Amino acid sequence: MDKDRYFLEMALDEAEIAFKEGSVPIGAVLVDPEGNVLCKGRNRIFTDLDPTCHAEVDVIRRAGKMLLDSAYKNKCTLYSTVEPCPMCSGAIILADIGRVVWALSDDYLGAMRIMKEGNHFRHKFDKVSVTAMPFRDLAIRSQELHRKWDERRGLEYRVSDII
Repeated sequence: MDKDRYFLEMALDEAEIAFKEGSVPIGAVLVDPEGNVLCKGRNRIFTDLDPTCHAEVDVIRRAGKMLLDSAYKNKCTLYSTVEPCPMCSGAIILADIGRVVWALSDDYLGAMRIMKEGNHFRHKFDKVSVTAMPFRDLAIRSQELHRKWDERRGLEYRVSDII
């Protein structure tokens, strides 16, 4: 059996559990480079009363320590029953997951294809009011914390310079 199919079926099993639990029927599975399942997860928005507990985020949280290990950086595959939304796509990028496979594309909230193509979610953000950096002193304070954080990790400072 094709390994992608095998892991997508496993993710669909998690989606069925989410459905039975009264949550959105989406499941996910995270697999290491050798094809070992690191963890499984499912949408728990309504079961945990947490709007951020999507299946992909659930898997990333459960695999947190492993994903911080450089041995897994950009080498794991995340299988999901539905194309990841903007939040989950961002989490996948920040978790350094190297490959994503989904069973069903989502033209309403799916984001991986759009992000990969470089398009924007302008219509999704039209209802959001944004106030960026209203206080210079707080921006400088935040910038300094990030500079110190990067320095402690031996990295060059990456946040835009606002001072």
